[in-house]
Amino acid sequence: MKRWLMLAALGGAAAASAQDSPEAAADLLWRALSHGPGQGADRAALEPLFLPAAQVYGLGRDGKSPLRVRSAAEFIAAQVQPDAQPFEEREVHREVRRYGRFAEVFATVESRTGDAAGPAEYTGINSLHLVEQDGRWRIVALYYALERPGQPLPADWRQRPR
Repeated sequence: MKRWLMLAALGGAAAASAQDSPEAAADLLWRALSHGPGQGADRAALEPLFLPAAQVYGLGRDGKSPLRVRSAAEFIAAQVQPDAQPFEEREVHREVRRYGRFAEVFATVESRTGDAAGPAEYTGINSLHLVEQDGRWRIVALYYALERPGQPLPADWRQRPR
């Protein structure tokens, strides 16, 4: 329980200062999506992290569903809904490519509900496309795809590069 309280306290106050690099923006995203039982994601941290025109694209586990496309506002509205279960996003791999004010963060993230120490319910890849504006990195697009049964992610996508 203390972990969830700590994550909540880090959310909104950290939003303004934690976007000074693409890596810090990714860290903030995972913290803001994580929440304790009976809570939802941190709206105050998520809203300034995404550009108003940002889009979120996603593929589910079945490999057959069409690409889901939502505006950042729709994505945030869904994430902030209270959930009886705690939720944690934990990054296990990251690659960053940067050119000037443009960056891509490619990350493997494990998602957990219930016991934060337990196994991940979902693992997936995320591609964040960011732009730097006025000293802050903001998400232009987020693309995620959940790992599919029978099609595991490559082993080197499950650990941080050295």
